[in-house]
Amino acid sequence: MIEHRNGILIAVALMVGVPAITLLATLHQMFGTGGDGPIRASAVQAPPAPAPAASPAPQAPAAASPASPAAAAPAAATPAGAATPAAAAPVPGRSAQDFSASRPAWEGYLQGADPALGKQLAASGKPAAGVQACVACHGQAGITPTGGIFPNLAGLTPEYIAKQLADFRQGTRKQALMNTVAQGLSEQEIGQLAAYYGSLAGPPLHVGETGGEAARKLDQIGDGARALPACANCHGLRGLGEGPLLPRLAGQSKEYFADQINAFRNGSRQNDDVGVMRAFAQRLTDSEVEALGQYYAGSR
Repeated sequence: MIEHRNGILIAVALMVGVPAITLLATLHQMFGTGGDGPIRASAVQAPPAPAPAASPAPQAPAAASPASPAAAAPAAATPAGAATPAAAAPVPGRSAQDFSASRPAWEGYLQGADPALGKQLAASGKPAAGVQACVACHGQAGITPTGGIFPNLAGLTPEYIAKQLADFRQGTRKQALMNTVAQGLSEQEIGQLAAYYGSLAGPPLHVGETGGEAARKLDQIGDGARALPACANCHGLRGLGEGPLLPRLAGQSKEYFADQINAFRNGSRQNDDVGVMRAFAQRLTDSEVEALGQYYAGSR
């Protein structure tokens, strides 16, 4: 009977004692010296300030007498005009600027850009700088009269046009004629042209009238088996554009569309974001490129 009672007492002691010890250890960790819990202010010690480097004491001349003024001067006194020890350099830290996203330079070209001046420049060019009139290739209202490999600028956003002209100017997008034109333009003139063409309405829409079912499927659905998302995901349904830097495809000539897809394919155009268009262009067949070009161009 006594042994049975002792066993019960031992079991109860273990049941109560072990949790109590665990609780005390946890509280010691949290409020004592360390742990993941609250830290007492008294436990946080600032690092000691670095002591200024002691300058060597000047040696007295051998013939100086103890009663001379130099000997009587306090040892710690600093001579008049002497430089004081430099303060410790501040420890570099973080600022809000360290986490600010960088902005492309061409955004500044658009600040205060006057479309009227852009219209004048588009009509007359800058012959002295080797810049021909834009209307010679892109039409009087930003719509090329004969199609071909010259794009329609009307209907594109000012941001997209400014970026492309900046890329031509810097050589990150290569096309001999446009590289020459863009390098002859100032940053302000690029902004003016972009503001002008960005204010013009795009060409009449006939998207989907030609190109067939294969083109419609690629535009609206894509092809998951080949990791081809729908073109509409980036360029808007029926190619009407999506956002400032994703251009409108609707109304561009089939020749220009095919020319740019092939440029992405062979790497002669590389100013797409992280190579997205270069990757997609590699997965399209020649017949699909032709069908999509007809689909976005319409009946022109």
